[in-house]
Amino acid sequence: MTRDLYPALEPFDVRRVRVDDVHTLHVEQSGNPEGVPVVFLHGGPGSMWSPHIRRFFDPDHYRVIAFDQRGSWRSTPLGELGDNTTPHLIADIETLRELFGIERWIVFGGSWGSALALAYGEAHPVRCLGLVVRGILVDAPEYLRWGFHESRAVRPQAWEMLVADVPQAERDDLDNALERRMFDPDPAVHGLVIRAWMAQAGVLSNTRHPSPEFEDDSETPLEFDRVGARLSMAYLGNHMFLEPDSLLNNAHRLHPIPGIIIQGLDDYNTTPEQAWRLHQAWPQADYREIPDAGHSSMDRNNRLALVEAMEDFKTLV
Repeated sequence: MTRDLYPALEPFDVRRVRVDDVHTLHVEQSGNPEGVPVVFLHGGPGSMWSPHIRRFFDPDHYRVIAFDQRGSWRSTPLGELGDNTTPHLIADIETLRELFGIERWIVFGGSWGSALALAYGEAHPVRCLGLVVRGILVDAPEYLRWGFHESRAVRPQAWEMLVADVPQAERDDLDNALERRMFDPDPAVHGLVIRAWMAQAGVLSNTRHPSPEFEDDSETPLEFDRVGARLSMAYLGNHMFLEPDSLLNNAHRLHPIPGIIIQGLDDYNTTPEQAWRLHQAWPQADYREIPDAGHSSMDRNNRLALVEAMEDFKTLV
């Protein structure tokens, strides 16, 4: 393994970018303004992201563009579901690339961000210097089936917490029962299931080696959890607004692109099986299984692997 994270740094540019009549994105740049460009794609959908992500990248070598996706965190309108699909996000990435005068860049994404990175790479392969993807998501129905049903076998207490507010009579159609509650306008209804889903996701992420420096024990405001849960359900419940299995079926478009696939072997959120399926469809990529690592990018072995991947890319592009 290589070094740990680079020192903390602040962005050299923070701006708002209006991408259509509805959505305005929060966008940041950090590192070397003349460096090799990287676009960072956060998870979720609808999640916040940590400023620690800037530290995966050598600030003397890389120019890192990070943004809050439509409806997420500091982008506005918060939680907006209209005109919020994967094709819209791909178009936003292209808008930013053109805005910053970038011909080609490295695309870096984890969890949901891995799916978005793959979708972007398949849509615009000539714009990709390379892809680094972690905690792989390629099959949304399988992800929901695992989280809502099969994960009970490995984390029964977390599953029981998730379904606690769903009457036994509705559990035969658990997916729809949970979705109805998430979108119920009454905070007393949606608050319980959203908090439970977020808590279950935290358990399934299964951080093996947490570091106090990266742990935030403060409770996320319900508004942000509500945004994350509803955006996630909107995307995942609709095949990520892509044709079913398209990320795997179109993986041949990625074959000429240098790629690194990173997967924690103890990840119970986006399970290793999804990463293996991507590896089978994209065998040209460097496939790296990370032992004793869960889902979080800040889990020690994952973050070491991500820094190492970006060090390796110094000689690949």
